[in-house]
Amino acid sequence: MFNFKPTYILTFTFLLTLLSCDRVKKESRSVADKVKHQVAEKKSDLNDKIIAHYDSYHPDTKFNKKRFSEFFMFDPTPDVKNIYCYADEMGIDHDYQFSFNCDTTTINKIVSNLNLKAGIVDDNNGSGLWHDFPWWDSSKIESLIPFSKKGEHETYWYLWYDRPTQKAYYFSFDM
Repeated sequence: MFNFKPTYILTFTFLLTLLSCDRVKKESRSVADKVKHQVAEKKSDLNDKIIAHYDSYHPDTKFNKKRFSEFFMFDPTPDVKNIYCYADEMGIDHDYQFSFNCDTTTINKIVSNLNLKAGIVDDNNGSGLWHDFPWWDSSKIESLIPFSKKGEHETYWYLWYDRPTQKAYYFSFDM
């Protein structure tokens, strides 16, 4: 009934094989890329467990959100945005800076979780220890009344909130 020449059959088989191999090759590349990404992600998470990562140059990174949760004892709520953080953990003293936007409900929750009180403790807001960043407005912070507390071993916590801009600044340090 059908009279196929052997060259047509061979050509058809060859083309089908090429197309199948190309599809397998593309799929294997896709799988390899996914595995590489997963390995890099796990390595990054493992490194963060050894040395905590703070990103002072990019807002809302997964590590900045994680630091927010660790410091304030709750995950960032939907109103929390533009989280920047920085840590200086070299030597015997430490200091930590955060800046983020949020509403007053979040500020109240932080104040409650950290047991902060309105006002400056011991006339020492640590301003000499602040590090300069575009997201850290020192002149604005100095004009705001903070929530604060002093802990054992000369540890201090400060939280400032600028209501009109809904901008929060957090600084903690020990001496």
